[in-house]
Amino acid sequence: MLRLSIIVPHQDDDSQLETTLVSLLENRTRFHEVIVVHRGSYSDPYALDQDEILLLSAPGNAGLTQQLNLAVSAACAPVVQILFPGMQVSEGWCDEAIDELISQKHPVVSQACQIIGSGETILGLDRASMPHRRLAHSGCQSTAPMMNGTYFLKKTLQLIGGFFDRVPREGAEVELALLLDAMDLGFETATRKSLVGTRRAILGSESSYEVGRLCGLLACAYGAVEGSGVQVDSLAKQLGHLASGLISPKSVAERLGWVMGIRDHSWEREICDRLHAAAERLDNAEDSQDFNQYRRAA
Repeated sequence: MLRLSIIVPHQDDDSQLETTLVSLLENRTRFHEVIVVHRGSYSDPYALDQDEILLLSAPGNAGLTQQLNLAVSAACAPVVQILFPGMQVSEGWCDEAIDELISQKHPVVSQACQIIGSGETILGLDRASMPHRRLAHSGCQSTAPMMNGTYFLKKTLQLIGGFFDRVPREGAEVELALLLDAMDLGFETATRKSLVGTRRAILGSESSYEVGRLCGLLACAYGAVEGSGVQVDSLAKQLGHLASGLISPKSVAERLGWVMGIRDHSWEREICDRLHAAAERLDNAEDSQDFNQYRRAA
């Protein structure tokens, strides 16, 4: 019986994808399946499809999060893990996380990731800084899951509506963390074994301005939904934050993007509908009693 479906989205570098596939094929067991999702961009030169991996083709105009949602639907195991090209695993890398999930302690478990060449270990996002996207390092008191390396109960991920497909990876990570909090769904970080990978695989590649803008858009939308737990600063305070970041070009770019995003109300209705639909599906699930044990008291 399959226990884990590992989803690897092809991006723009065949060699990084194949590095990850070699690592997975060397360390997986008969209880694991590997799904590579792409937009017709991977030619499968080693003829791995159907024999060693499932090669899943998404529409050519599908964004990354849409590709991931498609792969989740195709997954045969009750637990799915997202790994980006450039990641490498070791023997037994997933045992701790799967034990957490199968024992029904948490519906989402992230895994510590070490950046190759730097020794820097990322535990996820810093939950205390949400809805800003800040990284959580060792010693951080409260973390939220990033997309890379994280394990999900497939049914839980589908009940909450999957990944928000209007945004690239970095925005989808922030939105996922906000949604899990709004639904009172707990999560944990597995630290016994770290994954290793490139900086891009672990952290993503969007510009500081774009990350700030996406976070601002999401903060504005979530802040408009009562009970979401997100509060938006006044415009005066936002501009004060912007001024205080002028020393660092990266910081000022992110804060400028935040100010622009926080004033954009275009996602309010969509996020409101997404939250209400997720809550309704969780409440009405046939095994809602099982899901209620994951949900923290509001």
